[in-house]
Amino acid sequence: MAPRRQGATGEREPEDARGCCVPGECLRPRESVRIEDAVRVLCNNDTCSSGRYMHRECFEQWEAGVLAYLKSCGRARSWSERQRHQNLWTKKGYDLAFKACGCRCGRGHLKKDLDWAPPGAVVRAEEEKKRRRRARSGRTPAVADGRTRAFSLSSSGSCSPPSAPSEPSASPTHAPAHGVTPAKRNSKPEIVSDRVRAGAGANGIFSRRLDFSTFNLLPKHKVNSYQIKIEDEGNHGNDETRLFILSTLAGQHKPRVSCALCKETLHVFDRYPLVDGTFFLSPLQHTSSAVEVKVEGRTQYLTCVCMGCLERCDPERTIRCRFCGQKWDGSSLVLGTMYSYDIFMATPCCAERLKCNSCYKPLLHPQQRLNYSDYSHPLTCPHCRVLDTHFVKPIAYCFTKRAFPVYQQWP
Repeated sequence: MAPRRQGATGEREPEDARGCCVPGECLRPRESVRIEDAVRVLCNNDTCSSGRYMHRECFEQWEAGVLAYLKSCGRARSWSERQRHQNLWTKKGYDLAFKACGCRCGRGHLKKDLDWAPPGAVVRAEEEKKRRRRARSGRTPAVADGRTRAFSLSSSGSCSPPSAPSEPSASPTHAPAHGVTPAKRNSKPEIVSDRVRAGAGANGIFSRRLDFSTFNLLPKHKVNSYQIKIEDEGNHGNDETRLFILSTLAGQHKPRVSCALCKETLHVFDRYPLVDGTFFLSPLQHTSSAVEVKVEGRTQYLTCVCMGCLERCDPERTIRCRFCGQKWDGSSLVLGTMYSYDIFMATPCCAERLKCNSCYKPLLHPQQRLNYSDYSHPLTCPHCRVLDTHFVKPIAYCFTKRAFPVYQQWP
């Protein structure tokens, strides 16, 4: 008979009828946490009533997010992956990573209980050792792995897709991802296999994408893996761009972001595509919701633009240059990922956009063009000698939502 515990109503509940206390979204919300297959955590808030147990899968995903945050912290940057994993729940690592371990109660931080082991864990460990010894001695015949290998689908992050893909691209709303074969001929195709992404989530505060219906807003020819980022580029889910975004937002406790143009609130997802839009880095803080980060010693701001504004889905979302009236178009950008430069300033349309921020004299000839990312780099004005990111200007200074007059500022 299972041991019982005191419930909130005073009744005694079976030990295995516990709810998962993972911060954020539970992977198995309809299943109670069974003690035999659980991970126990402790909250430093003595009055916490959020629970002490997580499904093992939920804990592993949440732990992966904490490890991603630890990777960006102080001396842990120089640690290997193995060292970070070994040190995480000890004082050496936890003192650096505790900010990413916020509890559901909102008043404490969680830590894995290293002194607790689920009932039967020792017995199972001994059985596993015996099984491995038998396998090494050749007593157990080898079993072929029949699982389908899922290849990574990734986009380069540039504005132009590859000109000659080796195989046709797959639609993330109507077909399985490239290299992923459905288990049955008549079963519903999966976009990216969960087996590939197992354990690749970030801190549990982020949403899990249930379907890709939001991308039906796009024209059919753009619903493919080159226009929508749907898979990690790193091995075993260790995509540096994704980990950078999720660890940055986890550190700020921001599971949602706002569009820099329309201010619409967007959920951040734990896997690609990370958002129904795209992120970018800018040396200028365009909105108060942009998150300050350090990239290669430079201060940058992580900013987001929603898919509707990128695609200019309706006239209200269209912005145009205040000086020449040309419309800004972000429809060529890959969705769900991040650009390392300011996407609004990467394609200056007129001479006014090429002037020094200090003396207002032109820095380039009107016909001269740089690479997209170069417009976000600092340079010294040849006239006043001021060092600045001169080509990066406030959105309200460069663009307006009104058609006429074009010189009127942002509403």
